[in-house]
Amino acid sequence: MSEKVAVVTGANGLIGQAICTVLEKQGYTAVGLDIAEKSARGGAYRQCDLTDIDAIGAAFAAIDNQYGTVRVLVNNAGVWHGKTFFDITPADYAFTFDVNVRGMFFASQAVARRLVEVGGGGAIVNLASIVGHTGSAVTDYGGSKAAVMAITRGLAKPLGAHDIRVNAVSPGTVNTAMGAAVPKAAREKFIAGTAPQRAAEPEEIANVVGFLVSDAASYMYGAIVDVNGALY
Repeated sequence: MSEKVAVVTGANGLIGQAICTVLEKQGYTAVGLDIAEKSARGGAYRQCDLTDIDAIGAAFAAIDNQYGTVRVLVNNAGVWHGKTFFDITPADYAFTFDVNVRGMFFASQAVARRLVEVGGGGAIVNLASIVGHTGSAVTDYGGSKAAVMAITRGLAKPLGAHDIRVNAVSPGTVNTAMGAAVPKAAREKFIAGTAPQRAAEPEEIANVVGFLVSDAASYMYGAIVDVNGALY
């Protein structure tokens, strides 16, 4: 059993992999959680469909039994279909919110309940997005990330009372598969609007996550940390 256990959802994506690496360097057993059968990077891993609430509960119970109490949760998993308002179907909308918001909410609940039972102490970091502030042409995605920000702020005080710090990282354009799926003209416009004239690397997002779960961020509760290269 480890005294420093972290779970990273969406662990097979490039940001998820980078977060696992950063947390491992900080001494955590970083358990990846994703829908695929196998880990993309190796290491501790468990398959889980975040749209299935029962599966979330079972996954965290199994991780708790195998590795120890989860002290850090990084809600990194997210989906983006690229459709604009009139083309979004009820199924698209439901899937976006099921993964980006509902899954995040109930994963946080599973971890926080256990932490309160053992006396508190831990950190939750949610991955938001610049479009949670600005809105997005992919309207349900933008709405889901605004919800992530609102839930982050809403949990800060009640969980903070148990020494569980809840914060969020809000990236702009990142060099990932999702970032590459953005139409070229829009992507180039976003990049041109940044100070360094480039997209972020996954490691640059992961490093901020690592800071937020560390003791160096001990007075940060309910913060939304923008990491977007001065895009706005």
